[in-house]
Amino acid sequence: MSAVRISAVLTLLLLATYHALRLAAAQCSGVQCDWYIAPSLILPILIVMVVGLTGLVAMLAARRRRRAAGGQAWLAVLAICTALGVIGPIVALAALPESPDSLVTLATVLFLLTPFSALVFSYAARAS
Repeated sequence: MSAVRISAVLTLLLLATYHALRLAAAQCSGVQCDWYIAPSLILPILIVMVVGLTGLVAMLAARRRRRAAGGQAWLAVLAICTALGVIGPIVALAALPESPDSLVTLATVLFLLTPFSALVFSYAARAS
């Protein structure tokens, strides 16, 4: 499996883990729920880093294939998706400080842009 696919799948797994943890924390009450605090703070930071890494790996792969048809377009798409996936959730955090559910939904959508575009690029590049 290529580095692009591995990093994209890792991003998707981290997002799924975050949402599973969030669901479990919502069902919990009392002192026994304190252990959810650290992972719920660390996972979003880790997700931002892995989204950036996924985008970087995919852009480097697109740059190597730039000579092929559509390589330049893929580089632009991946750069835009990566910028939205890294900067977008930070801007959303500043814009929606009082709406955590809306923030999580918007950030998740923005995070998903990068791994999905990287996977599509990966399979499209393989087909050509």
